[in-house]
Amino acid sequence: MNQQSLRTLTKRRDFDSVFKKGKNHSSRYLVIYAMPNSLNFSRFGLAVSKKIGKAVVRNRLKRLLRESLRALSKEIPVPCDIVIIARKLAPEGSLNDFINDIKLALLRFKDEGIFDTAD
Repeated sequence: MNQQSLRTLTKRRDFDSVFKKGKNHSSRYLVIYAMPNSLNFSRFGLAVSKKIGKAVVRNRLKRLLRESLRALSKEIPVPCDIVIIARKLAPEGSLNDFINDIKLALLRFKDEGIFDTAD
């Protein structure tokens, strides 16, 4: 999968919609929100606070999170919006930690039925 195939959430109202209407899952390193969308593709948003390290650390985290999403993009069942928020311990995490956290969240969201849409 190439870098261009990850679609991103860019507008504040899209992020707010996911925070209000979506379900969340917390782990040691991440808080993940997800909700189905009516588009033909999934969109992703990343949030890394300035409280988490300097710019170098934040940018590395964003690169690792994008790579995690690329690795798991085929496991996302239906088009949905996903927002990932890095927690303070996130700089200690590895790519495998992030992949496992996201995979666990996706399984939980499937079990809760938020990916079941009647479109």
